[in-house]
Amino acid sequence: MSTPQDPPPPAAGTIACPRCGAAVGADQDWCLECGAPARTRLAPAPNWRMPVIVIAVVVALSGAGLAAAFVALTNDEDPAAATTTATTPAPAPAPAPAPATPPATTPPATTAENAPATTTTPAPTTTTPTQTTG
Repeated sequence: MSTPQDPPPPAAGTIACPRCGAAVGADQDWCLECGAPARTRLAPAPNWRMPVIVIAVVVALSGAGLAAAFVALTNDEDPAAATTTATTPAPAPAPAPAPATPPATTPPATTAENAPATTTTPAPTTTTPTQTTG
């Protein structure tokens, strides 16, 4: 009958791996079985969000400042007091020639059925513009 053998006692300075329980020697920082750090403490990753937020705020404030400066420099609300323009009246257009009198038309023949009681035809009037010189 064979007796189970006890594992050899651990060497001085050896510890058990926190992940897999394998023996880690005194001169080892990492477990050779699973690769976990046995004696090394890993530093957490630095917080990158705060610097990004600070940079974004600085860029936004700079953009707002540049926009305000641009608006202040290009403010055109003041009327141009130094610039005056003199306008001269345009010459009056020459009067158009008088329209020719339309040819006389003969009224349609009237019959007793559709004849008005009295028929008056106004005489055509013509006006000629007069030009005044001043």
